Order: sequence, then C-alpha cells, then structure tokens
Amino acid sequence: MISKFSISVLDPRILQIFILSSFLAFGCFFLDWYASAKIYLAALLGSVFTQLFWIKRKKLKLNTLLSALISAVGLCLLLKVNAWYWMLGASVLTISSKFLLRYDGKHIFNPTNFGIIILLILGVGWVSPGQWGNSLLIAVFLFFSATTILFGVKRWDVALAFLLSLFVLEVVRSHLFLGWPIDFVLHKFENGTLLLFSFFMITDPRTAPNHRKARILWAVALAITSFVLSQFFYFYKAPIIALFAFSLTVPLFNKWIAAPQFKWNSNSKTQYL
Repeated sequence: MISKFSISVLDPRILQIFILSSFLAFGCFFLDWYASAKIYLAALLGSVFTQLFWIKRKKLKLNTLLSALISAVGLCLLLKVNAWYWMLGASVLTISSKFLLRYDGKHIFNPTNFGIIILLILGVGWVSPGQWGNSLLIAVFLFFSATTILFGVKRWDVALAFLLSLFVLEVVRSHLFLGWPIDFVLHKFENGTLLLFSFFMITDPRTAPNHRKARILWAVALAITSFVLSQFFYFYKAPIIALFAFSLTVPLFNKWIAAPQFKWNSNSKTQYL
C-alpha cells in the first residue's frame, strides 16, 4: 500500500526543484536553448512514472517523487539528445539506478549522473558546457541559490572543497605556470554547467560520503581527477566522468570514516530515495 503524499514546506527538495526549474526557464527564454518540448516532457514523465513504479513495488512514501522531479530537471539542464525517446530512456535508467544499484542501504551512483553517463557511452547524448555562456550574473545567482539549499542539508562542504581545490589547481597551472591572465581562470568558474555540477550534483546527500571529513577528502580527490582529465586528456565533461568513477569509492570512505547515513526526514524510519 502506498502512503499518502505528505511534505513539509521546509523540505530543501522543494526549493531545489524551484531553483533548477528557474534555471531551465532562464536557459530556454533568455539563452535561446533549442530543445523540443517532447524531450523535456519525456524527462519529466519518464522520471515520475518510473518512480511511481518503484514506490508501489517497494511500498515507499509518495513524497519520494520530489527526488524524481529533481532528477528530471537535472537531466533537462545537463543532458542533450536529438530525440524524445532517448531522454525517456535516460529518465528510466536514472530513477531505476537508485533501486537496482545499491550498497549498504544507499544507491551507489548519483542518479542524474548515471543516466547521463550511460547515454554518453551509447553515443546518443552529449553535454554542452557552453550552453550557459560565461556570465558573472549566472554564477552569482547560482551561488546564492545553491547556498540556501546546501546549508539546509549540510552539504556545503562538498561544493566548497571541490571548487576551491579546482580553483587552486587552475591558478597554479594556467596563471603561475603558463602565465595566462587570472581573468582566464575566473572565466572558467563563471560557467553554469560547472556550477550546477558543483552545487546540485556532487552535493547529493544520498550519494556523497556520510562524514564531513570523508566528504572533503572525496571532493578534493574528485577535483584533482577532474583537473587532470580536462587539462591533460582534454575531456570537456571531465567532472561528470570523474563523479561516475568516484561514486564507487563512497562505500570505502564511509567505512574508513564512519558516520550515520543522511535521511531527508530524520524522524522517519523510512529513508527517502
């Protein structure tokens, strides 16, 4: 039996859905993104109905649909496809990965990251970091929007450790070693795709390490790997690839530095997926 839909207005996921949806609307109306409405609708309906299938199968609460909506908007923001059925497939893979690929009571991969990676491997999807342009206004808006959420779920440390480590590495190589202007480095960190990845993907409390020290070490390692892949192997989607690989290390970090698992509702015995 499926429980009734009950949510709190203080649930950080509600604010996250609103902010991500605002980013999507901004991209479509002000940055001239071109995408068929069918593609976005496929992401939304595919995610929701797949989540409903697993809700019924696992007898979960209906408010787990909030997580599915976050994944759906994340796919719309980051994944590009040529046909709606590829996005539908990505949404089914994204949501199902939470229930099929699990370890120690947690899903292994960030759901959105998993869906994107699979379509990249299949050669039917791609990521477009340049779709946001490089606007300081976007960067500032993303930063302050994300801060309100990250402090709510106490995962600001992941984004800060990742971005700070990546920034230091970029300064050392590009500015100090290669002699490029510091503006060149700052320009990279105005990119909306990088900031979305940093604030809304690697900070997923259900797939990041449980303990703060473990999260910081994990984020630093993720930044170093992303830097190496982008600077020396020219992978423009390096962070997404690195996150997929480093998701497999989270159980090791959790065993090394143990801490309680994150729950969206600490008063409930049912963990939100």
